[in-house]
Amino acid sequence: MVFYYLRCNGYTWNHKRVYRVWKQEELHLRLPPKRPGLRRSYKELLAPERINEGWAMDFVSDWVVGPNEQAVRIINIMDECSRKALWTEAHSSISAKKLIEVLDQVVAWRGAPAYIRCDNGPEFISNCLQEWAQKQDVELRFIQPGKPSQNGLIERLNKTLRVECLNLAWFRNLSELNEQIQAWSYTYNQERPHQNLGYKTPDHYEILNQELYFSVVAA
Repeated sequence: MVFYYLRCNGYTWNHKRVYRVWKQEELHLRLPPKRPGLRRSYKELLAPERINEGWAMDFVSDWVVGPNEQAVRIINIMDECSRKALWTEAHSSISAKKLIEVLDQVVAWRGAPAYIRCDNGPEFISNCLQEWAQKQDVELRFIQPGKPSQNGLIERLNKTLRVECLNLAWFRNLSELNEQIQAWSYTYNQERPHQNLGYKTPDHYEILNQELYFSVVAA
């Protein structure tokens, strides 16, 4: 390309001379090889029919104001069947280790799901989480890169959290933010009706489905 550029500008040097000068000036730098991209097969987003069969998880970014403005990350975990917000908590940062600690707490009171749907963030594709999933016998269902709509249920929860909580006030510190998040979670799970649940709350929906399950088993 440089040789033809010079020719177009009227220089008559042949390609051997151009190449010799190019090497003498150490301009022959090789581009670093591109890392192979992640390739994920598409899995249609269908809400499971059973409670606790599948979860979805994602992060939401926000910040707190005060003496020092601080960026925070919020971990969101939901049950895809009942739309219940299982865990919503803000941290200054969330590593794969911290994510596993949160998942262990949810599994302790909820039980492990058959799968967890997530994107391709570094915390989600880490070896630590892969080992945890194998130990818990949980399938990690990754969406295709750049396709957040394939995790649409948790994206809807993220939007609701932002519109109904995060955008309503300035938070002076992490504790104040988490207090507001917990108050919102209570309203979301126990008071706010959901159209896709027949205008029931997630908690009410789960209670009704448990009663139906046990009545079928008893019959």
